[in-house]
Amino acid sequence: MSASVFDFLRLVGERPDLLGRLKVAGKDEVLGTAFDLGFSFTEHEFDTAVWGAEMRLAQRRGEAFDAHFGLWELMWGRYYLEYLVTDLVQSLEEVH
Repeated sequence: MSASVFDFLRLVGERPDLLGRLKVAGKDEVLGTAFDLGFSFTEHEFDTAVWGAEMRLAQRRGEAFDAHFGLWELMWGRYYLEYLVTDLVQSLEEVH
């Protein structure tokens, strides 16, 4: 199911209008939009996929996955969803 989560994040990253609307939305609205667009993952699957990817990426970078994780520094001044679609997804694609 994590492929579906990342397919959704890629779609959001390709649609500035959607990212602009969802970056300030609550998690329920983000997940509801995903469902409306045909993605069928649950909140638990979303959380597991995103946090799992962040943990694997930290490990590949040789970093601890804690409050000092280097990629989180990229998030300052942006919303978490922006970070996910622009930094996390891109970083994951670069390491594959």
